[in-house]
Amino acid sequence: MSIIKDNKNLFTLEKNKAGAQRKMAAIFAADVVGYSKLMAQNEKLTLFRLKETRKTTDPIIENLGGRIFSTAGDSIMAEFASPVDAVEAAIEIQNKVTNTASEINDGVIIEFRIGVNLGDIMVQDNNLYGDNVNIAARLESISKPSEICISEKVYQEIKNKVNVNFNFIGTKKLKNISEKINVYSSNLTSIESSNLKKNFLNKKVIIGLLFAALFISIFFIYKYFSSDRITYNQSNVSNLDDFKASEDIKPSGSLVEDNILKISLMNFKNQSSTFSSDKLNILMENIKSTLTEKDMLATVISPEGSENLNPPEVMLIATEANSSFVINGLVFSESNENFLTIKVYEAKRGSMIIGKKINLDDSDNYNEAVKFFTLFKNDVLK
Repeated sequence: MSIIKDNKNLFTLEKNKAGAQRKMAAIFAADVVGYSKLMAQNEKLTLFRLKETRKTTDPIIENLGGRIFSTAGDSIMAEFASPVDAVEAAIEIQNKVTNTASEINDGVIIEFRIGVNLGDIMVQDNNLYGDNVNIAARLESISKPSEICISEKVYQEIKNKVNVNFNFIGTKKLKNISEKINVYSSNLTSIESSNLKKNFLNKKVIIGLLFAALFISIFFIYKYFSSDRITYNQSNVSNLDDFKASEDIKPSGSLVEDNILKISLMNFKNQSSTFSSDKLNILMENIKSTLTEKDMLATVISPEGSENLNPPEVMLIATEANSSFVINGLVFSESNENFLTIKVYEAKRGSMIIGKKINLDDSDNYNEAVKFFTLFKNDVLK
């Protein structure tokens, strides 16, 4: 969500109202990246995560002498007496929010764009107005995710005073701002953030190598098992045929959105004491990667659900995610072995069309899951 919408300046002073005063201030503007998309994906989780993030951002602003004067939706507008304090607050917020985001794997990640400007502003009823407020908002809008854009005036005040490099990115014509602005963008290379990024990148390299090996396995398994077929529940086999022939499978009445078919992949419940959460996370990522291997499919991660979903529950999950299918799973122990049961539901009637049980203690456990979802994906896209 952008702080300024519909080409209208939201920070316009009521000129006929008495009591307005002028002062110099550093203006801090922050906005959540892709907020509307996150809300469409999972409204409750997005609102919860934004509320939790504000528990981090607001104290940082206050501890550095800032005053929040506007919090419309997902945005934060604050004033500081010092541009150094404003930029220090922005750096600390970006580092802490990015650190938190790196630990999230459910797709609902809060990231900020931040802009900081310095100049003469008008104060009225504890709110701030004027071009310098709007410039801060516009700087935020051109910032990259998890980065900070500042004006020339701010840069001249903070250079050599903060532990982050800012690079000149050009003279920009900002929307609804009459004069062009020299803009600098952060390069978050402080000691703290460098170590943080290094650790994160090391993890990514290791995970990348693991997934590369898994993808190679997936390729050969697909080639080997491509002639196999999934056995669908006979009473519901027509639902898959309906999907391939009709554009009315979704509750929304449309087959796909932007040529992408969505599948709700619920977080599998783990009832086994001997199957670790790390193994389950790898299995979930493996399944997600298999389903989204082709550009025509996308998965929406949904919260963990009950073992047996009834039709109203399935249709509610599918409606919230605008998906055509819902996939649920359960890991459990039986006779000292770990098993995974997979259930696939269709969205229109909420009925189960596939049930599958996989022994996770077999050496080919992940390959069996990959084989199953590869065949299902191919059936859907035929």
